[in-house]
Amino acid sequence: MSWELFFTLAFCSARTIIAAVDWIESPPLTNWGEWHHYEECPPGSYAYGFQLRVHEFMDTALTDDTTLNGIFLLCATPEARRAGYEMFGSLGYTPPLAKVSSEVALNGEIRREWQCSSPHFAIGFQLLVLEPQGVLWDDVAASNMLLDCGYGESLLGDGEDVGVWTGPQTCLNSVICGIQTQVEYEKMDDTALNNVKFGCCEPV
Repeated sequence: MSWELFFTLAFCSARTIIAAVDWIESPPLTNWGEWHHYEECPPGSYAYGFQLRVHEFMDTALTDDTTLNGIFLLCATPEARRAGYEMFGSLGYTPPLAKVSSEVALNGEIRREWQCSSPHFAIGFQLLVLEPQGVLWDDVAASNMLLDCGYGESLLGDGEDVGVWTGPQTCLNSVICGIQTQVEYEKMDDTALNNVKFGCCEPV
C-alpha cells in the first residue's frame, strides 16, 4: 500500500470517528455496569428504527428481573428510504442494510422491529428507567425506549412499563447513526442495560 493511499484512508477514518462524537445520552438515573464499545451504521447509512431485547418483568421474590437487555438500531441509506417511500408511501417497509448494537445482555427475547415512516430517520430518544430500589429490593434499570423520528412522529418500544422517562434527547441538525450502551451482568442483582449514548451524524 502506498503512503499516499494510507494517509488518505487514515484521514477518511478520522473524519468518520470525528463525525460520531456528537453525542446524545440518557440522564443517568442508574449507573451500574460498564460502558462498552461504540457501534456505528455502515458508511452512508443512518438509524431509522430499532429493536429491543427484553426480559419480561415478573416482579416476584424468586426472579432477578433485568427488563431491557439491549437495543439494536436498524440502518438504511437515504436512497433506500426514498425508494421505499416512492413505491409504497410513508408506511412502506424498508429492509435494514444492517442492525447494529453495542453490548447486549442475553436475558429475555428479541422483540419486533419498529420503523420511522418513510423517508424519515431517527433524531432523538427517551429511556424509561426504574430508579434504584435499595439493598433489599430487585433493581432493573432501563425497561423501555421511545424513538423520536421528527415531524411529530415517535415510536414507543415493546419493552416493559416500569420506571420514569428520562426526558427527550435530540440530535442537533443531524440524525442518529451509532450506539454505545452501559450494561451490567453476571452480578447477584443484574440490571442489564442502564444507559445509552447515541452518535449523531449529518446525512450526506
